Amino acid sequence: MQQNQLSSSLLLFTIVIGTLLLLSFFPERKIDGFTLKRVNILADIQSEETKSVVKKGFIKKRIAGKKKIKKDSCKPGITCLEDYSKDKKALRYFFNALKESRRKPVRVAFFGDSFIEGDILTASLRDTLQLLFGGRGVGYVPIASEVAQFRTSIQHTYSNWETFSFVGKKSEWSPLLTSGYCFVPLEGNETEYRPAKKKNIPFKKIRLFYSNPLSAALDYTVNDTINRSLALTSSTALEQTQLEEKNVEVLKLQFKNVDSLKVYGVSFEETTGIYVDNMAMRGNSGMGLYQVTPEMHQQFNSFQNYKLIILQYGLNVVTENDTLGYDWYIDKMVRVVNRLKENFPDCSFLLISVSDRSSNQNGKFKTIPFIPLMRDAQREIAQKCEIAFWDLYAAMGEENSMLKFVNAVPPLAAKDYTHLTFRGGKKIAKQLAESILFERERYAKNKNRP
Repeated sequence: MQQNQLSSSLLLFTIVIGTLLLLSFFPERKIDGFTLKRVNILADIQSEETKSVVKKGFIKKRIAGKKKIKKDSCKPGITCLEDYSKDKKALRYFFNALKESRRKPVRVAFFGDSFIEGDILTASLRDTLQLLFGGRGVGYVPIASEVAQFRTSIQHTYSNWETFSFVGKKSEWSPLLTSGYCFVPLEGNETEYRPAKKKNIPFKKIRLFYSNPLSAALDYTVNDTINRSLALTSSTALEQTQLEEKNVEVLKLQFKNVDSLKVYGVSFEETTGIYVDNMAMRGNSGMGLYQVTPEMHQQFNSFQNYKLIILQYGLNVVTENDTLGYDWYIDKMVRVVNRLKENFPDCSFLLISVSDRSSNQNGKFKTIPFIPLMRDAQREIAQKCEIAFWDLYAAMGEENSMLKFVNAVPPLAAKDYTHLTFRGGKKIAKQLAESILFERERYAKNKNRP
């Protein structure tokens, strides 16, 4: 005789509805390239007007719940850095190092997402700082890059490399560098670098970063005429080797006997001046930096001796339905920053807020409502970590400033209402440089005060 399934069906229905209601309390999140959609079981019966009212009400509630942070007064026309260190000397390591830039290199690591990939913004910042403090060269460049053809500050081609990263393939046998990447050479691998077309200034000093537990060799060609072969040091730790070449206009690298070899990147520089290393990664929220081991951070810094680390993230976290805010992001990024502070001890830190970003809302492009909340969350991260903060959202002009960038002639931003053009990157880089230099003046005046 067939059993009555009504009670079982009712129980299953209740469990499904209960689960969906529970999931509806979790916001949509985009974490390191993966989007977790928010569940809304009433979406089909809610009007757009109702959704808008709910969203605006939530934002007002979140803003009201956040304590206001008093910012320092600033020179008109400049968006000042906000210093949340106890002694108000958050950038002291960087500013003190700049005094020695004519005698030894001063290195800056600029971490970010697709907002700075292709050396947008960072190339102009580097040029400005090198004009003032010396130095020629783009600094650290990865062995392979999906935006190599897009980047104009160096010419870069490559073939036959396997890539591991924060947001892509991972392997315990391919440890990630501070940059978030590890590259494994395949048969027939090759990488070529040339100076930027516009400048065409030959490479002066070249350093290669790698890890080589067994044995491997590097064959390289200089200016298409000089062929060299170099045995790479065997070590499980991160290693660097300097190529003893000068006035290099073309550099081709090929690696042999590559059973255990891991290659990371090459640094192009001189013996003095300032260098800004672009550490961009598309889809990274910043939390990926926690995947790098403290040992790898420390080994890399033993070669680089960074004096300033800049962090620019947020675009890959903000969505239009973040109904729980960003307390979870604050907690995770505080852990990231504090680990970096531990592993880069003689280094200053600057956190840059999310930029403005627009989306199509009822037929009109407007600032995504949760952008200001992310900006405020990032300011809170800086406050909790006692580091410096720069409000990029304010520097752009705050609400709907992205529209002005997109509609500028020539355009300062792309039609995706998210990313800058190179011209827009130059504008933001100028503002950031002005803010840093103004802060340097304030530091010089106040450093001897108790």
